[in-house]
Amino acid sequence: MNPIVNALKNLSATTLNIIVTLIFFIITAKISSPAFFGKVAIIQLLETISVSFFMILNPNIVNREVSYMYAKNVFDKTFISTVLLIPFVISPAFLILLLFPTYIKLTIPYLVLYIFSGYISSILTGMNKFTENAVLGSTFLIIRWIISIIAVFLRNIYLFIGIWTLGALLTSSIGFFLVYRTLNGLPLRFDPNIFKKVFRMGLALYFSSEANFLASQGDRVTTSYLLGSYYLGLYQFAALVASVPSMVINGLTGVLLPSSSYYKALEKNENLMSRLSFKVVSLLTLLIVIISLPSAVVLIPKLFPNYAESVRPMIILLLTSTLLAPIGILTTFLISFKKSLRPFLILSVINAFTTLFTSYLLIPRIGIMGGAYSQLIVNIISSSFALYYVLKEKVFQPTKKEWIQISLLPITFLFELFVDPTYLDIVYVAIILAIFKVLGMFEKREKEIILSFTPSSLRKVVSIFL
Repeated sequence: MNPIVNALKNLSATTLNIIVTLIFFIITAKISSPAFFGKVAIIQLLETISVSFFMILNPNIVNREVSYMYAKNVFDKTFISTVLLIPFVISPAFLILLLFPTYIKLTIPYLVLYIFSGYISSILTGMNKFTENAVLGSTFLIIRWIISIIAVFLRNIYLFIGIWTLGALLTSSIGFFLVYRTLNGLPLRFDPNIFKKVFRMGLALYFSSEANFLASQGDRVTTSYLLGSYYLGLYQFAALVASVPSMVINGLTGVLLPSSSYYKALEKNENLMSRLSFKVVSLLTLLIVIISLPSAVVLIPKLFPNYAESVRPMIILLLTSTLLAPIGILTTFLISFKKSLRPFLILSVINAFTTLFTSYLLIPRIGIMGGAYSQLIVNIISSSFALYYVLKEKVFQPTKKEWIQISLLPITFLFELFVDPTYLDIVYVAIILAIFKVLGMFEKREKEIILSFTPSSLRKVVSIFL
């Protein structure tokens, strides 16, 4: 299992996602009514709710267990079968949507398939089938955001839902076939004992997912309630732009859970894995932030003049969601190394209440900037706790070099927040690279590991940053 090659495969799907989503929303905004656009947003909200509340076996736990199986080349078919049957076992819960308008009723098959596809993805990546998973993901994205433009032109929300449903059916069916072929057959059998065991392992993560849903949506709900749809649109635009750099980072770091689980099963050095991952992600994060933020600040007023007011909250949201990613990825190792996850349930509840409290406190006073500051406060609390807990559990044991990298995160935040001239960002990039080079952030053994995983065509380029 090669984490760098797999990260590049993930990144290709993430890049496609960003491009086709941008194309879709630009076209939709020009040719459709706000009402149609709102219905699409509601379907996306239903996706988020379905993942948060109805994926009762946490996909991260599923991914970890399958990765352990892959490392030992022994797959538990009953385990995999039980996981894949979960969406259909809990499907009656979606009947509550029958109380809503017709187009929401018609999303029921799609939402069941959406959850099924999520489990398929967790299993495929656990089996080191990153190429196949990226192809399936890209196929679904093209159907979801490009072919569905036909329905946008016709302004037919029913056709729109039908296209999304057929896309989910096609890709999930192919995904199931790939799993079936890899296992040389898969008898479909639901084992209540396996279900109980996996559910208990992921219980803290399941409730954390629900609380995180409230935390992530609280600022938007409060903005809509207190300021109205106009300012919600500005804030949503700011959040959408701010999420692009973190989407890129998430695409790259999505391989950490299966990879670290795989190498943990092979009894590789845990500390080396977490420290090396942190170093790579922190360097990438710093470079991505320094490049993406000034680009967004320059382009938004020119390309989207109606949304110029959203630039200031976008800056806070982008810095908050992106710069703290190196701390966030350390929690992955709590899962892959099978540490206790219960404290994160408490943290998630605190985050949810903090979001609602700070949103109601700040938004009426300073408008949409209040929502951005709310997310800043929540993310600082969350990241501080995550760092404390991974240190306590000895999942991450930093040396002076890692502490220097940690200190660069708030320094970069302050630099980007208060330093305006764009040319200074170029200087700052050079300073960051010089710090990593001069202080020798990557040790000789770490460089060898990185280069051994790097494709031969990219080794010269990668070695420049080491």
